[in-house]
Amino acid sequence: MGLAAPVVTAGPLAHRSARMARLLETARRVAQSDANILLSGESGTGKGMLARFLHEASARQAGPFVTITCANIPGELLESELFGHEKGAFTGATDRRAGRFEQADGGTILIDGVSELAPAVQGKLLRVVQERAFERLAGTRTLRVDVRILSSTQVDLEALVDAGTFRKDLYYRLNVIRLELPPLRDRLEDVPVLADHLLADIARRRGGAAQRLAPGALESLERYEWPGNVRELQNVLESAAILADGPEIPAEAIRTGGSRREGPAARAVVREAFEAGATLERLEEMYIREILRATRGNRTEAARILGINRKTLLEKRKRYGIP
Repeated sequence: MGLAAPVVTAGPLAHRSARMARLLETARRVAQSDANILLSGESGTGKGMLARFLHEASARQAGPFVTITCANIPGELLESELFGHEKGAFTGATDRRAGRFEQADGGTILIDGVSELAPAVQGKLLRVVQERAFERLAGTRTLRVDVRILSSTQVDLEALVDAGTFRKDLYYRLNVIRLELPPLRDRLEDVPVLADHLLADIARRRGGAAQRLAPGALESLERYEWPGNVRELQNVLESAAILADGPEIPAEAIRTGGSRREGPAARAVVREAFEAGATLERLEEMYIREILRATRGNRTEAARILGINRKTLLEKRKRYGIP
């Protein structure tokens, strides 16, 4: 076995998994170039944090780091936000305004949710990507900027290209280098170190000492599959830190959605049963046993995870001879 990957103390990017170590090592290398980078991954995986990591590891670190979240801006205003506008460009435009590209001159811009761009805005963005030139809305003067362009998406841009809703030429220009952040369920070994860093951050914001997780609480976090990724973990810990009475957070303070809490051990049971050619009845028995083991015999919790009531669970335990 190789040595464990070093832990990175970088908030949502904190890790001990080899997969994240490789990703961040690649990010360090490509940060030194001015190539456009597409960041992909599910919502809450830390794409914004990775973008800032790239900026701070680049020669542009002394310049501005500007973010625009496309999904939060109505379509009719998004073009103005990106490229700016002249006075009178539209109703309410009472003054000239610099857009995000002008604000990012000499630094880095992150276009978060680039898939949300309307076709007309895609065309204007393509010109900026190719020429680093544009005009403000209603403007006639061509502006030129020196900007490193990062973009992020949680949807499959290639599928949008195939569907004709995203320009192929823009996609290839933005996707010179692609960095994909894995979902938290695929790097559960990072949960303990992530939890430590997030709890320390919560304590700093609240002005107190960092709380620690009781063993049972940490086990609950490691069994859950985190459909909301690191952002969900942060929210769960924020809630637990408030609910806990004292320096240690007990298992009862950990409140997650239960539908996916079975974790990797239960998935292994499913794979093992499938490979052994088990019947559906045998698979159900194995699965129930594993859930009861993972919840340490807590039948209420096991029933919730299984999506059945306690009476049904009791009937199934009797049928399969499960104590």
